[in-house]
Amino acid sequence: KVTNGSGLSAELVDAIVTDNAPAFTNATDTNFDITEGSRGSVSISAADLVGATDADSDTIAYSVTTGSLPSGLSIASATGVITGSVSAVGSDTETAFTISAATTYATSTRQFKITVKAPVVTTYNSAAGFTFAVPSGISSIGALVIAGGGGGGSVIGGGGGAGGMVETTAYPVTPGGNVGGNVGGGGAGQPPNRNSNGQSGSNSVFGNITAYGGGGGSSWSVNPATGSPGGSGGGGSHGIGGPNGQGGNSTQTSFSPVGATGYGNPGYKDGPASNYGGAGGGAGSGGPVNSHRRTGGDGRVSNMSGSPVTYAGGGGGAGHGQGTPGPGGQGGGGSANTGDGQAGTANRGGGGGGGYHPPDRSAGSGGSGIVIVKY
Repeated sequence: KVTNGSGLSAELVDAIVTDNAPAFTNATDTNFDITEGSRGSVSISAADLVGATDADSDTIAYSVTTGSLPSGLSIASATGVITGSVSAVGSDTETAFTISAATTYATSTRQFKITVKAPVVTTYNSAAGFTFAVPSGISSIGALVIAGGGGGGSVIGGGGGAGGMVETTAYPVTPGGNVGGNVGGGGAGQPPNRNSNGQSGSNSVFGNITAYGGGGGSSWSVNPATGSPGGSGGGGSHGIGGPNGQGGNSTQTSFSPVGATGYGNPGYKDGPASNYGGAGGGAGSGGPVNSHRRTGGDGRVSNMSGSPVTYAGGGGGAGHGQGTPGPGGQGGGGSANTGDGQAGTANRGGGGGGGYHPPDRSAGSGGSGIVIVKY
């Protein structure tokens, strides 16, 4: 308003406007970590990184003005929420970028950072209990759980079944909490007394996931000479004095509530002329229980350790006289030799190889299991 000496005046409303620029909530170079377990579905709230407030309650529009977000991510202009997915990295990868928070009247800019974290892998390979301490900020992890393999049977013995295999890439955990578990040992191979199956392997456990121990292979004088059930079933044997034995069934299950898939297969029946014991099933292949096969069932490949490794192969079925013994399945299955059966590979959950005849020979023990956690 302007007034002259004669008392006349004029007034112009809203001729001068003052407005506050948006104020960012977080400091310059605030960083947000994207972990292995969350990189497939990223959602970064505005409050966690680039959010701003405006004292005049003006609408704020967000944009990237310098640099760029990590490939696969985008920002919502109206909210400042960053979403998308990012690829895995071999080492921690930091990306810096500048965000503009603009209203109709004023603009603020600030640099922020996002770091895509390389996977952290924790391995438990001793046949014992353990506790996994969940880091703060981690709510989902990957887990591979392999049980101990079954021991082979003796004297034209069936191969031991592989330990059950369970895998998930999104096991839910409580940040800062604990998850208990244990690694199962392999079952003992049967000595050359013919009268019992090889011992089944022990279960491996991680939280709500259980991988079941592989079934033991059968021995010549067991009646009926059927392989024991287990994560993967053991192989059958000749069954002197009784019917020839079929392979054992698989008992492995999945655990859908925690996104975990279980793998296991039945063992195989002994040779059609009783010239070899049946092989143990593996995580990747196995019976039906009445099919003849001396080569152990193959396991499955997992990348949970950071590189491809095959686990849970079945043990080979033993030969009889001129009958050729069977090799173990890929993934640590023990082979059946013209002698004592070979043990399954430790920390692969492989089944033990069956024991040869003649003379009466011992079977190989199952390999121990393993638990691998990745986040």
